[in-house]
Amino acid sequence: MALSLPSAYFIALGLEILLNGMYTSLFIASMYLLLRKKKKTKVIIIMTVVNSIMWAVATSHMSVSFQQNYVAFLKQHAADGSDVFEDNASPTIYSQLSLESINIVLGDSIVIWRAWTLWSRKTWVIITSATLLTGTTAAAVGLVRAFATAPPGISVFDNASLSSWAIAFIASTLVTNVWATTLVAYRTWTHSRIIREITGEGLRDRFRRQNGVLSLLIESGVFYSTTWFIAIIAFICGNNGVYIVVDMLSQLTAIYPTLIITLVCLQSTLEVAISTFDQTTRDNPEWAERNRRRRNGPSIVSGTSMAYPMQPMKIGMKTTTQTTTSGPTGFETTTEDIVIDGKPQSLSGGDGWDDADKVTSHAV
Repeated sequence: MALSLPSAYFIALGLEILLNGMYTSLFIASMYLLLRKKKKTKVIIIMTVVNSIMWAVATSHMSVSFQQNYVAFLKQHAADGSDVFEDNASPTIYSQLSLESINIVLGDSIVIWRAWTLWSRKTWVIITSATLLTGTTAAAVGLVRAFATAPPGISVFDNASLSSWAIAFIASTLVTNVWATTLVAYRTWTHSRIIREITGEGLRDRFRRQNGVLSLLIESGVFYSTTWFIAIIAFICGNNGVYIVVDMLSQLTAIYPTLIITLVCLQSTLEVAISTFDQTTRDNPEWAERNRRRRNGPSIVSGTSMAYPMQPMKIGMKTTTQTTTSGPTGFETTTEDIVIDGKPQSLSGGDGWDDADKVTSHAV
């Protein structure tokens, strides 16, 4: 049995209210962590402002959805089969789209910022990410404009312009999040490989042990990207379930970036682990060089030398010949000593090496 449009809107409202309650709790926790920071850096101030805007926008979206369902079910009798929900050109619809678009652009900006910092603020990362974000913003503006200028009483599935802009908008933000997630995943993999070679333990294993599986899922953004993928599939198939997913995303688009902000405040993100490793590498160039040689090819250096600093040395054998004419025939004495870095070494002493020096004599 196909899901009816009134049922989809009613279920969507219930899930949106539930997610907004969870989001409000997370918002309060994140604001507490942000405001208790003694040093108010520029990043902290920006995150505080963006965090507040996203919560206000998400809560406004929920309020509009509640008002829409209240009027439709209690005053226009939508449950009896009214086509009130079919009018996608109503001001309520494009006001909801406007609010959700704001949070999507802000949320994608935070996701991009997180990936950019993990890549040590490389120029090519921010240029590519900014291009994708610009495409998402343009698609959002085009979508809102298409809904605002659409004729009344029209369904989004029956209008080519509305469908095209909707697919473009969902696809653009999906690509942006997949791009950011790929950057984070590759950065995680490269550092995990290095750490595994050094310690035998992967960064992923260490991160999971310290923060749990949930933190890893948050950091990778797999769940968030998957939700957008489900949304675009449902829309292409013309399933009314897309209204449920879209209303859920009105809160998830704010929840996901807020989780990132919270983890940054707690200093428990992958960024901290990678930054710490990079700082260690910069502060210990000799250790980094030894590790690089070890990764790039076979080495005769033992495992002990990887843990303790060692210097190259030259080891040789010094031969001394002395000739004496005393006696009827005379003698020639040859002494061989070990020389390390140009310094003769005495091998006699309490090491059990008393007979190490080789002395030979023969008549001449």
